[in-house]
Amino acid sequence: MSQKPIIETQNLTKSYGGQVAVNDLTFAVEEGEIFGFLGPNGSGKTTTLLMLLGLTEPTRGWARVSDFDPTKEPIKVKRIVGYIPENVGFYDDMDAIENLLFIARLNNMPES
Repeated sequence: MSQKPIIETQNLTKSYGGQVAVNDLTFAVEEGEIFGFLGPNGSGKTTTLLMLLGLTEPTRGWARVSDFDPTKEPIKVKRIVGYIPENVGFYDDMDAIENLLFIARLNNMPES
């Protein structure tokens, strides 16, 4: 019996002006599978992740993450997905704890 995919895209496309960053991407990842994106700079890996996280909207097509639509339910997707960008934007003049507390305060999280 086949399970519903944990991540799924259909004809996912993203254009910036006249430049196509992701073109007609369709795939499915089943729960428990190990999956990754490989490709040269500018091939659409980061753009695809941003669409899966609801941080940018596709020009065409759709995505589902754990049965949530990242475009319509980005908060629900962010609650179940961990994402660390290449440049995380920590402040060099703060130590690790100070950086975490700063981010927590920005998000109205209790310090305890």
